[in-house]
Amino acid sequence: MEIVFQTIRIIDYENNAVYVRDTPETFSDYVRTLIAYINENASIREYHTRSTNTEVISCILDVVKNQIDVNFVTDKMNFIANRLLLKEQEAQTSVARMNTNVQKGSLIQALMYNEEKDEHIYLLAKVEHTDFVDDEDFSFKSGFSKDMKKLWKSCTFIIDDLAAPVFSAKVYSNTVAKYWYDNFLELDQVVSDEVNTDKAFRAIDSTLNRNVKGIAPRDHALIRNAMIAYFKSNDYIDYDTMIQNTLENYHPVELEQEKMEKVLERIRELPEKYKFDKQFSTVPSVINARIKKVYDVCRGVQLRITDAIDDFDETIKAYRDNDGNRYIQIKTDNDLTFRRFSNQ
Repeated sequence: MEIVFQTIRIIDYENNAVYVRDTPETFSDYVRTLIAYINENASIREYHTRSTNTEVISCILDVVKNQIDVNFVTDKMNFIANRLLLKEQEAQTSVARMNTNVQKGSLIQALMYNEEKDEHIYLLAKVEHTDFVDDEDFSFKSGFSKDMKKLWKSCTFIIDDLAAPVFSAKVYSNTVAKYWYDNFLELDQVVSDEVNTDKAFRAIDSTLNRNVKGIAPRDHALIRNAMIAYFKSNDYIDYDTMIQNTLENYHPVELEQEKMEKVLERIRELPEKYKFDKQFSTVPSVINARIKKVYDVCRGVQLRITDAIDDFDETIKAYRDNDGNRYIQIKTDNDLTFRRFSNQ
């Protein structure tokens, strides 16, 4: 893949400045590594342009049309960088009251051409930019890491028809950062947050019901509770991170480890199978509608769970007495309920 044009701009929203940095020839290797990483990264979300007249995509189309005019291309890329500066300042004003900051970084832009497919790819990537001391002359310098974990955000556009009314984009973000896709890039989600939340939760719940509930009911209850808790406590879901945090380190109680691995593999495949994004903001109302679970205890008594339970193992337990009678023991912090059933 040919790199036609590439730039680096340091976005300093605190000092209202965009700093130009030259790109040495070796920088192309970094851009290719970055593109390869982004293409292999499953944690992306599909978007499309609202209009071809919005600022970023219109600049990109102009760049593709006029790529032999270096000054023109540079001006357009600078315009995009300055637009990001403005949107980061607006975002910082919005989040400052919440004791948080927009992540500082450099904007990398690159126009590439895929001769085999006869298409252009336009990359925008925001990477961490830090100050460091040069160990040769001990001078203070600034730069960014080759570590792909320092990639904050990215977006790739495929341009194969300059006259197309809509262009698709693949976006990655390490945080919810609505300003990146909404305010800066002016993109719309292909699949809404509500639909993603619903599809993801239902797909996981159904997989657990089919593969775990019947053979390992205790594991089913614990895993389902962990998934509910994760959905409810995180405003932003990165699917792979969620699976890692809730399931990959889970030690089954009844389920054989080999079976657990198969369940885990099925859950990893769900986004592709059911066509939902791997990154989305959760919609609590969707989760609340699907949380309720009712268990029959005995004639006239049901146990109804309506939310994620902290410390599930210590809150609800089952045991047998010496005569073989089975009991459900529930920890309560409700004094009135406790007194209603207390015989002490």
